[in-house]
Amino acid sequence: MHIKPLRYLIAVAALAGTALYGQPFSSGSTGSDGAYSPTVSGDFEIGSLNAAGDNVFHFTTINIPAGVTIRLKGSKLRNKAVTWLASGAVTIAGTLDLSGASAIDFNTNSGAPAISAARVPPDPGPGGYTGGLGLRGGVAPEPGAGPGGGPGGTGSSLYACMGGPGSFIWPGPGTTSGIVVGPTYGSYLAIPLYGGSGGGGGNGATNSVGGVGGAGGGAIRIISSTTITVSGVINANGGTGSSPGGSIGGCQGGPGTGGTIHLVAPTIAGGGQMTVQSGSHPYGATFTGLIRLSADTFSYTGIPSEGTTQGRRVHGPLFVPPANSTLAEPSVRITQINGAAVPTSPKGEYLRPDVIINASTPVTVNVEAKNMPLTAAVKLRVTSETAGDQLVDCVALSGSSATSTTTCSATFPFSISISALRATW
Repeated sequence: MHIKPLRYLIAVAALAGTALYGQPFSSGSTGSDGAYSPTVSGDFEIGSLNAAGDNVFHFTTINIPAGVTIRLKGSKLRNKAVTWLASGAVTIAGTLDLSGASAIDFNTNSGAPAISAARVPPDPGPGGYTGGLGLRGGVAPEPGAGPGGGPGGTGSSLYACMGGPGSFIWPGPGTTSGIVVGPTYGSYLAIPLYGGSGGGGGNGATNSVGGVGGAGGGAIRIISSTTITVSGVINANGGTGSSPGGSIGGCQGGPGTGGTIHLVAPTIAGGGQMTVQSGSHPYGATFTGLIRLSADTFSYTGIPSEGTTQGRRVHGPLFVPPANSTLAEPSVRITQINGAAVPTSPKGEYLRPDVIINASTPVTVNVEAKNMPLTAAVKLRVTSETAGDQLVDCVALSGSSATSTTTCSATFPFSISISALRATW
């Protein structure tokens, strides 16, 4: 999915007027979500929070204690970047992890059902993008999702056969020996608040099965009216692409890129670790994610510093960034298959199908899109336990750029299939 950030240039130009010299700094938190202080490890869940749906959470204080790991997943956070506002202090002594998932390795000798179960696009961090599926059944590998998605492998040489690494602020790993990376995007100001892009799917011989690209790391902005202390860990790394094994294994999927960690407070302190690196690749990794620390008093002594392999850090003045709610988030989803309604949040799991149909001929797939131009091209990819992939072009979108619809026609083989949409413009 390609998002053109030109619409946000006015917001960037206005930042010179948002510094609050000589005035009390306010994060903007209303405190309506109370104190966030988890005592056990687990996923960060929206629950009854954030009825506005913009992923901006209003806490009084935030405290992640030592020994506690909180995981932020794109699938559980509307696939949007996250902003935590706190009217009081923020302490990260445990681990805050919004990394993109790595793709699942598989062995092509293990049979079609096992291969299909592993060929599921990995979950990105919130605001990040998933990796592309590899070659199968004559259908070409996909590029990674996102503005900097890595290209699918071409199969023309050893490293070009691999899925291309995604990119973000800095290009992804490797540009030699035929490796092609995705384009760079985003701003050093972390406005808009982007996550990392996914790696491309792997190629191979005609009857091969290529690896899946790793997912991109998520994006989080934490703003405190007083202090942010990081003595633990904040990770927003990209995932590694899968490596198919067995007699018909194709080439490896590309790595996803690291995302964004943006901390804003009058004082930023601590000696903990922050990382926004890409997934692994035979040629290693370069600086792909963004860590931006905006403060008046800066005593943070942890890594990374300029020139490390964990990511690149940018210091900046204290300012109030615009809220996520100012950004129109594009989305595309399947609403019906053969007349059967699809859940608003489908699971995409082989053992628990979201929709059950009984048809051996092509059926209609209804699609809804939001916040994208009517010129966007929508494609449906169907992966199955028992057959090769199908890649279907949907008809042109109709409606408005705010809300539009389209339909596709696909045949679903007997057994379980996974359907995935992709829109590009």
